[in-house]
Amino acid sequence: MEDPNTAVAPDFVTQEFQEEQQPFLNIGFTEQQAATALQLVWQQNNKRAKANWARRQQEQTLAAEEAHLRDEALQQEHEEEEAQILHKEHKKNKAKFTPIPDIEAPSEPIIMPSQAALHRLQQHKFCELWYFTNDSLCKASTTHLHTLDDETLSLLPSADSLTTLIPSVSA
Repeated sequence: MEDPNTAVAPDFVTQEFQEEQQPFLNIGFTEQQAATALQLVWQQNNKRAKANWARRQQEQTLAAEEAHLRDEALQQEHEEEEAQILHKEHKKNKAKFTPIPDIEAPSEPIIMPSQAALHRLQQHKFCELWYFTNDSLCKASTTHLHTLDDETLSLLPSADSLTTLIPSVSA
Protein backbone atom coordinates (compact mmCIF):
# COMPACT_ATOMS: atom_id res chain seq x y z
CA MET A 1 0.00 0.00 0.00
CA GLU A 2 1.17 3.50 -0.78
CA ASP A 3 1.92 5.99 1.99
CA PRO A 4 -1.01 8.51 2.12
CA ASN A 5 1.31 11.16 3.59
CA THR A 6 3.01 11.49 0.21
CA ALA A 7 -0.23 11.51 -1.80
CA VAL A 8 -0.96 14.66 -3.83
CA ALA A 9 -4.56 15.84 -4.17
CA PRO A 10 -5.78 15.59 -7.75
CA ASP A 11 -7.16 18.58 -9.62
CA PHE A 12 -10.92 17.90 -9.63
CA VAL A 13 -11.62 20.73 -12.13
CA THR A 14 -10.19 18.77 -15.08
CA GLN A 15 -12.23 16.78 -17.58
CA GLU A 16 -10.91 13.57 -16.05
CA PHE A 17 -13.22 14.05 -13.03
CA GLN A 18 -16.40 15.06 -14.92
CA GLU A 19 -18.06 11.77 -14.04
CA GLU A 20 -17.35 12.26 -10.28
CA GLN A 21 -18.69 15.86 -10.44
CA GLN A 22 -21.98 14.84 -12.10
CA PRO A 23 -23.90 13.90 -8.89
CA PHE A 24 -23.03 17.30 -7.42
CA LEU A 25 -24.02 19.10 -10.62
CA ASN A 26 -27.38 17.29 -10.62
CA ILE A 27 -28.31 18.74 -7.20
CA GLY A 28 -27.45 22.30 -8.21
CA PHE A 29 -23.72 22.76 -7.52
CA THR A 30 -21.55 24.70 -9.95
CA GLU A 31 -18.46 23.03 -11.44
CA GLN A 32 -16.21 24.92 -9.00
CA GLN A 33 -18.38 23.96 -6.01
CA ALA A 34 -18.43 20.32 -7.14
CA ALA A 35 -14.60 20.35 -7.48
CA THR A 36 -14.31 21.89 -4.01
CA ALA A 37 -16.68 19.27 -2.56
CA LEU A 38 -14.65 16.47 -4.19
CA GLN A 39 -11.50 18.10 -2.84
CA LEU A 40 -12.94 18.09 0.72
CA VAL A 41 -14.07 14.46 0.40
CA TRP A 42 -10.59 13.50 -0.84
CA GLN A 43 -8.98 15.36 2.09
CA GLN A 44 -11.25 13.60 4.62
CA ASN A 45 -10.48 10.21 3.07
CA ASN A 46 -6.77 11.07 3.05
CA LYS A 47 -6.90 12.01 6.77
CA ARG A 48 -8.49 8.64 7.57
CA ALA A 49 -5.93 6.86 5.42
CA LYS A 50 -3.11 8.73 7.19
CA ALA A 51 -4.48 7.74 10.60
CA ASN A 52 -4.81 4.09 9.47
CA TRP A 53 -1.32 4.24 8.00
CA ALA A 54 0.14 5.61 11.27
CA ARG A 55 -1.70 2.96 13.32
CA ARG A 56 -0.48 0.20 10.99
CA GLN A 57 3.08 1.52 11.15
CA GLN A 58 2.91 1.62 14.95
CA GLU A 59 1.57 -1.94 15.07
CA GLN A 60 4.34 -3.12 12.77
CA THR A 61 6.94 -1.37 14.92
CA LEU A 62 5.53 -2.96 18.08
CA ALA A 63 5.42 -6.37 16.40
CA ALA A 64 9.04 -5.95 15.26
CA GLU A 65 10.10 -4.93 18.79
CA GLU A 66 8.28 -7.92 20.29
CA ALA A 67 9.92 -10.25 17.77
CA HIS A 68 13.29 -8.70 18.58
CA LEU A 69 12.71 -9.16 22.33
CA ARG A 70 11.60 -12.76 21.75
CA ASP A 71 14.73 -13.42 19.68
CA GLU A 72 16.91 -11.88 22.39
CA ALA A 73 15.20 -14.00 25.06
CA LEU A 74 15.70 -17.15 22.98
CA GLN A 75 19.32 -16.21 22.33
CA GLN A 76 19.93 -15.60 26.04
CA GLU A 77 18.23 -18.88 26.93
CA HIS A 78 20.37 -20.69 24.37
CA GLU A 79 23.54 -19.08 25.76
CA GLU A 80 22.54 -20.09 29.31
CA GLU A 81 21.97 -23.67 28.17
CA GLU A 82 25.38 -23.71 26.48
CA ALA A 83 26.96 -22.30 29.64
CA GLN A 84 25.31 -25.03 31.73
CA ILE A 85 26.48 -27.71 29.32
CA LEU A 86 30.01 -26.30 29.40
CA HIS A 87 29.89 -26.14 33.21
CA LYS A 88 28.84 -29.81 33.35
CA GLU A 89 31.61 -30.66 30.90
CA HIS A 90 34.09 -28.82 33.14
CA LYS A 91 32.90 -30.87 36.11
CA LYS A 92 33.22 -34.15 34.22
CA ASN A 93 36.61 -33.47 32.62
CA LYS A 94 38.54 -31.16 34.89
CA ALA A 95 41.86 -32.18 33.40
CA LYS A 96 40.65 -31.35 29.90
CA PHE A 97 39.98 -27.73 30.87
CA THR A 98 43.00 -27.14 33.08
CA PRO A 99 44.64 -23.89 32.03
CA ILE A 100 48.13 -24.24 30.61
CA PRO A 101 50.51 -21.56 31.87
CA ASP A 102 52.33 -19.62 29.19
CA ILE A 103 55.90 -20.37 30.28
CA GLU A 104 58.92 -21.69 28.46
CA ALA A 105 60.05 -25.28 28.76
CA PRO A 106 62.84 -25.81 31.28
CA SER A 107 66.31 -25.74 29.71
CA GLU A 108 67.90 -27.78 32.52
CA PRO A 109 66.96 -31.34 33.35
CA ILE A 110 64.57 -31.78 36.26
CA ILE A 111 66.27 -33.47 39.18
CA MET A 112 64.06 -36.13 40.69
CA PRO A 113 64.60 -38.16 43.85
CA SER A 114 65.39 -41.84 43.49
CA GLN A 115 62.78 -44.21 42.11
CA ALA A 116 62.60 -45.96 45.47
CA ALA A 117 61.71 -42.71 47.25
CA LEU A 118 59.11 -41.81 44.62
CA HIS A 119 57.57 -45.25 44.84
CA ARG A 120 57.33 -45.07 48.62
CA LEU A 121 55.62 -41.66 48.30
CA GLN A 122 53.14 -43.08 45.78
CA GLN A 123 52.30 -45.87 48.20
CA HIS A 124 51.86 -43.29 50.97
CA LYS A 125 54.58 -44.85 53.07
CA PHE A 126 57.20 -43.23 55.24
CA CYS A 127 60.14 -41.81 53.30
CA GLU A 128 63.17 -40.23 54.95
CA LEU A 129 63.96 -36.60 54.18
CA TRP A 130 67.50 -37.56 53.17
CA TYR A 131 66.10 -38.64 49.78
CA PHE A 132 65.33 -34.99 49.07
CA THR A 133 68.66 -33.46 50.06
CA ASN A 134 71.26 -32.30 47.51
CA ASP A 135 73.50 -35.32 48.19
CA SER A 136 70.69 -37.78 47.61
CA LEU A 137 69.47 -35.98 44.49
CA CYS A 138 73.00 -36.05 43.02
CA LYS A 139 73.26 -39.75 43.78
CA ALA A 140 69.81 -40.40 42.29
CA SER A 141 70.75 -38.62 39.06
CA THR A 142 73.77 -40.91 38.57
CA THR A 143 71.96 -44.12 39.59
CA HIS A 144 69.31 -45.43 37.25
CA LEU A 145 67.51 -47.93 39.41
CA HIS A 146 63.93 -48.49 38.37
CA THR A 147 62.06 -50.20 41.16
CA LEU A 148 58.51 -51.37 41.34
CA ASP A 149 58.15 -52.09 45.05
CA ASP A 150 60.07 -52.87 48.26
CA GLU A 151 60.60 -56.53 47.36
CA THR A 152 62.44 -55.74 44.12
CA LEU A 153 66.08 -56.84 44.12
CA SER A 154 68.88 -55.05 42.31
CA LEU A 155 72.19 -56.39 41.03
CA LEU A 156 75.11 -54.38 42.36
CA PRO A 157 78.79 -55.09 41.90
CA SER A 158 80.67 -55.38 45.17
CA ALA A 159 84.27 -54.50 45.98
CA ASP A 160 85.48 -58.13 45.58
CA SER A 161 84.23 -58.29 41.93
CA LEU A 162 81.19 -60.33 42.80
CA THR A 163 77.64 -59.40 41.92
CA THR A 164 75.20 -59.35 44.78
CA LEU A 165 71.43 -59.06 44.96
CA ILE A 166 70.21 -56.47 47.42
CA PRO A 167 66.75 -54.91 47.96
CA SER A 168 66.30 -51.88 45.71
CA VAL A 169 65.10 -49.74 48.59
CA SER A 170 68.43 -50.01 50.39
CA ALA A 171 70.53 -49.59 47.25
